[in-house]
Amino acid sequence: MRLRKSLLCCGITLFIASGQALAWGPDGHHTVGAIADRMIAGSHAAMEVKKILGDLSLQDASVWADCAKGIDPSKDYTYQTEGKYPECRIFETPARVAEMSDFVRRNDKNCTLKPGEESCHKQYHYTDIAIQHDHYDPTFVGARDDDIVAAIAAAIHVLKGDPVPAPFSFQDKREVILVLTHYVGDIHQPLHVGAVYLDTKGKRINPDAGIFDPKTSTRGGNNITVLGTSRNLHALWDDIPSSLTVSHVNAALIRQAAAIPTSADQLFEWPTTWASDTVRVARKAFQGLKFSNRQNSHWNTTLPSTYRRKMFSIKQKQLVKAGAHLAQLLQAIWP
Repeated sequence: MRLRKSLLCCGITLFIASGQALAWGPDGHHTVGAIADRMIAGSHAAMEVKKILGDLSLQDASVWADCAKGIDPSKDYTYQTEGKYPECRIFETPARVAEMSDFVRRNDKNCTLKPGEESCHKQYHYTDIAIQHDHYDPTFVGARDDDIVAAIAAAIHVLKGDPVPAPFSFQDKREVILVLTHYVGDIHQPLHVGAVYLDTKGKRINPDAGIFDPKTSTRGGNNITVLGTSRNLHALWDDIPSSLTVSHVNAALIRQAAAIPTSADQLFEWPTTWASDTVRVARKAFQGLKFSNRQNSHWNTTLPSTYRRKMFSIKQKQLVKAGAHLAQLLQAIWP
């Protein structure tokens, strides 16, 4: 989930009060988890996941990190959204609410927060690498030691039996599977990784060339209003059509996922490899778009006539890729 204070969006999958957008929405994350469930079925990895998660599938677990957003640190880390989001009901038991509260408490202020930034755990869901680049690098503007790439790498360390790297605080393998299933979905959403930076005239700039001006950040497209809609660009990319929901995860989709090659890189490099790929995909998300002058930290754009068709194609490929990569990761950890 990318969290942006200026987000304008509607629907049951939006946490209006705290300005949160759910990457892919719960339907998309469920699809990623369902693909991975199908791909690891009958394997050693599936047995290990079952031992860790008990009655929860990866499909169920895929929204946990977003549901934990309902924990409010300002209200003694209590859960404030009970009954509001259908996808979270499975976690709304006293024991499971306590799990979410404990996670947020440990990952609230454990990172280096700048003035006005949200809880640390909310920043584990994304990074903002300029689309002028063709890869992810931790030295680029928008990368952080607590971003989505670092979060997945930290989760892998825990599942491999290593100590959890700072600044993350992951309690055990159960908590790691709960967040990892979501983060792998996030890292494949183009606007959670690749970002466009704009000057006051709406001209694209490279924030890594010269002195970075924070005012050029579009906050993952949340500060870009799509004219002719009531939505911003990031919100449009979060949505998935009904044809990509769990009910359409069929044998043909699983065959597509199975055809995706496993990375040849070292296991701990997989998050970087995935992010680099998503940066390149994000270029397509911004291709053909023109932007207005900046108005009160926002820009406007109009979608080309073929844009939505292109967006659908990219979403389908990225969701399948995410499910495949999650399955590959779990099977690499538990061969």
